[in-house]
Amino acid sequence: MKKSLESGASQREINGEIPRNDSSRETAQYEMTTSASIPNAEVDPEKATEYLSGLPLLFVAIGLALCAFCVGLDRSIVATAVPKITAEFNSLNDVAWYGSSFLLTTCCFQLLFGKLYAELNITWVFLVALGIFEVGSVVCAAAPNSVALVIGRAVAGIGAAGLMSGFFVIVAKSLPLEKRPVFTGAVGACSGISQMIAPTLGGVFTDRLTWRWCFWINLPLGAATALTVFFFLKLPNNERNDHTMNSIGNIKEFLNKLDLIGSLCLMPFLVCLLLALQWGGTTYAWSNWRVILCLCLFGLLFIAWIYIQYAKGDNATLPARIIRQRSVGCGLLFSLCTCSSMFVVSYYGPIWFQVVKDTTAEQSGINFLAALGPLIVASFAAGALTSHIGYYVPQMIVCAAITTVASGLLYMYELDTTTAFWAGSLALFGLGIGSGLQMPLVAVQTVLKGGDISMGTSAMVLSQSMGGSIFLAVGQNVFQAKLIEELASRVPDLDPQIVIEHGATGLRAAITEQFGSKTAQGVLEAYNLGLRQCFLVSIIISGLALFAALGMEWISVKGNHSQESAKDV
Repeated sequence: MKKSLESGASQREINGEIPRNDSSRETAQYEMTTSASIPNAEVDPEKATEYLSGLPLLFVAIGLALCAFCVGLDRSIVATAVPKITAEFNSLNDVAWYGSSFLLTTCCFQLLFGKLYAELNITWVFLVALGIFEVGSVVCAAAPNSVALVIGRAVAGIGAAGLMSGFFVIVAKSLPLEKRPVFTGAVGACSGISQMIAPTLGGVFTDRLTWRWCFWINLPLGAATALTVFFFLKLPNNERNDHTMNSIGNIKEFLNKLDLIGSLCLMPFLVCLLLALQWGGTTYAWSNWRVILCLCLFGLLFIAWIYIQYAKGDNATLPARIIRQRSVGCGLLFSLCTCSSMFVVSYYGPIWFQVVKDTTAEQSGINFLAALGPLIVASFAAGALTSHIGYYVPQMIVCAAITTVASGLLYMYELDTTTAFWAGSLALFGLGIGSGLQMPLVAVQTVLKGGDISMGTSAMVLSQSMGGSIFLAVGQNVFQAKLIEELASRVPDLDPQIVIEHGATGLRAAITEQFGSKTAQGVLEAYNLGLRQCFLVSIIISGLALFAALGMEWISVKGNHSQESAKDV
């Protein structure tokens, strides 16, 4: 049996399926022989010592948590700083680009970084991504004009693309499978916390210091992460892609592995889709030639990208065999829907407070913290429960069910909604989101092996970002359409454009002063009904996430690692 396995491995080495490395070949042959011929064979104990533990694990975990917090802040902290930025630069027409430039580059480079993590040294790819993110933050913080700020946001978005998937790739490579859910949940919780408190923190920086501190804060947090990763992150030797590093001399082969042609199609089709969603129904009508052109180009480039992925096989940016894996496919849909629901509620919830409850922007952010505590508790509890019972599907089902119910409660908001009701519904929403948001990433680490984990992780992170982008645009369109409809019905003498252009803050006082309290009441009722349409979107996509969760495979993270190692060879 041993001879047969060894000869088979030797033949595969000649064919190029196994890299020519004597020590790795002997290790592979040993694992295959023991797992195939000895029941319940144990993994080489040296492998267990290669995983992080003790103080190195603690320091790396803290560094990753700080970096996840930092990236989460950067995704939305600029929103509350926009009024001060536009006043300083006189750049009202550039407002949309302050957020869009970051989002566009993040989405465009997400899968490319997944490929880089699969082909190159993970530590160095992560540090390079962190460096790019920090450079972008410095450009934003020191920006002398609006154009420089937009460029800085775009550069930071490129780095964020590598960091967002890098967190989870490092967790996957640094810990045994059964311990990963706890740390995945912790990193995810830090990202969720930062997104929840970003508007409040941005308001504090802008009012008490300067809006530039929204970006300066990234430097100390990023430096702490860089130091911990550089000095304490020691990945297992068998997980490094030494064979790829040895082949970099062959530039053509290396570039072929990166699938640059696929990336050249991926980036413009994402740009066209996001621009169409950003412009459609708000900046331009859906019938405008710009929006139609973007949608047509998106369709053509998307078809071209699909063909390239099929033709390139395993060298594709996202190989088809990864998407065809049931847990990956369902996990992508679940991530898209759940993250979309979180973005819609976290974006339009504070607007409801500012308009209907007549709070300040800072107070609306504080009110929304009602969802934060339950989200933190649920994130850690879901990770610990997964490590204990071995399965992640129950948490995903609970997440989708609770989020759907909580979104339904949000849909019931009225002008006289009590504090107990809105606080309770937000707490329930946070509990639902936290219980399952990161579970698809655990699924990727469970069902995929080797370099596929990096590509699968990047695909999951991309689905989260794309979901938020798509459904924020959907929410904006259904909200504005319903608002205009209700304004025409309730206050026909008032031009809807006056309400739309005024914004959320101080709307009640402004309308009351100009048109009287009765008109203001009608405007508030129309606004409330318009925002409820956004919460209806959250109900629908949360319900869809439930079907995705039910489609997941029930595979335990407490697998037989010796068998898994044999399958990898």
